[in-house]
Amino acid sequence: MNTSLDAGVRSEQTALFNYDVSLFYLNYNNRIGEVQFYDESNRVMRRRGNIGQAVISGVEAYGEGDLLQMIHQKPTSWSGVLFTNVALIRSTYKASKEPGVTGNNVEFVPDVNLKTGVRVGYKNLKASWQYTYLSDQFSDATNATDGGISAVVGIIPSYSVMDLSLSYQFKKFRAEGSINNLADKMYFTRRATGYPGPGILPSDGRSFFLTLQVKI
Repeated sequence: MNTSLDAGVRSEQTALFNYDVSLFYLNYNNRIGEVQFYDESNRVMRRRGNIGQAVISGVEAYGEGDLLQMIHQKPTSWSGVLFTNVALIRSTYKASKEPGVTGNNVEFVPDVNLKTGVRVGYKNLKASWQYTYLSDQFSDATNATDGGISAVVGIIPSYSVMDLSLSYQFKKFRAEGSINNLADKMYFTRRATGYPGPGILPSDGRSFFLTLQVKI
């Protein structure tokens, strides 16, 4: 039997300040996942199936406020919005018939998932900067940190990424540019079991995009 509970509070939508906070609890019996084991030749193998009872709980919160509008206290052509979205999660296997699983973290569930940044605008010119951070997470129920030569299972290290964007609207024309992974960080978010793996799949490095839009 699965149980899901959540409760929260949300502000009324305004141009100055908004927030949304929620608590959640999920009791997931007979969760499907993967475990790592060794065969008779001491090779690292993995098996997918019914792992056991997983409990996932935490808090997710979002808030944004236009600081420049708050300071001026009257309409202005400027805007400066600070925003944050954070999820703090605790995940645990409470029971399992698989050896070495009970008490482990649930795979692919980071303890911290944070997105924060600022949006600045002046009339039709807008710019935004965003910072993203994810903490360590495991890729299988045994919480293996070393997946052997194939690297199919193992820990996915924490990483942080910054993105920057700029846009300008002029009558029917709109120009927008962005830089993803501004600091050119090296990280990965997946361990593939098949093509194009097996092994880790590196994320893209620094990339640039430019878009021109015309409304007819």
